[in-house]
Amino acid sequence: MTVTEPGVGTEMTIVRTFAAPRELVFDCLTRAEHLARWWGPREFDAPVCETDVRPGGKIRIDMRGPEPFGTNPVYGEFLEVDRPNRMRFVLRAFQEDDGSWGIEHEDTFVFEDAPGGGTLMHMTTLVTQVSERMIPALKGMKEGWSQSLDKLDELLPELV
Repeated sequence: MTVTEPGVGTEMTIVRTFAAPRELVFDCLTRAEHLARWWGPREFDAPVCETDVRPGGKIRIDMRGPEPFGTNPVYGEFLEVDRPNRMRFVLRAFQEDDGSWGIEHEDTFVFEDAPGGGTLMHMTTLVTQVSERMIPALKGMKEGWSQSLDKLDELLPELV
């Protein structure tokens, strides 16, 4: 896992292996009923989750955390969908009073058969916009994604 310094251009890469077929891992990252069960770090849930899985299709995930976090709507769209090999989407969150987004990032996922079985996932996140107020939150991006993917890993055995 690598992470660059916080700000526009921040890039983070995570490589994980999951004990599940690529199709299922892909679906867990795209289908609302699965996303709602693992999205967000520990102590967070996703009471609203909607996806339209096609290039240009919309994404909405309301990420709800304990106080002082509250509920933060996340909006985006799919840029590329090649089930079960690859997908890209852009996400925007923490809308500012002027209508701009506190953070926007593009996420790319590549799925391969893992040696010995399962799925090898390569994820890259590139921050394309971030407000001054949200720069400190970028320092927790690695941990937040890691906790989310841990929750996904715990969900997969129920779905296999």
